[in-house]
Amino acid sequence: MIHSEVLIKGEPRFNMVGQRLPDSLHDTDQVISPGLLERLHRYGLTRVTEIGFTVDGFKPSVYTMDGDLPASERYYCIEFIHQKGGMIGVQGIMIGKGGWPCLDHGICTGEGYE
Repeated sequence: MIHSEVLIKGEPRFNMVGQRLPDSLHDTDQVISPGLLERLHRYGLTRVTEIGFTVDGFKPSVYTMDGDLPASERYYCIEFIHQKGGMIGVQGIMIGKGGWPCLDHGICTGEGYE
């Protein structure tokens, strides 16, 4: 099963001298459709295996931080999280014609969050 989240940015915040603070993210009750989840999973799996990584047994997680946009205009990320906490993912996946992932911003690594 693929875990998914749709997040939305909160209201802009500023410090006492008017500098913008980082955006806060809030979970929504929106869902990513099962078909799009499967296509994003397949796209991410292809991308990481093309460059030599094996993610067998890793837990997939898909999310977007653009919950205020229509599903076709959002940027998506997929992360493959190892049981020990390591993560490899594909960031900024764009959706093209027919709802198929077509372009991304690149590969990321780090610690996964559950």
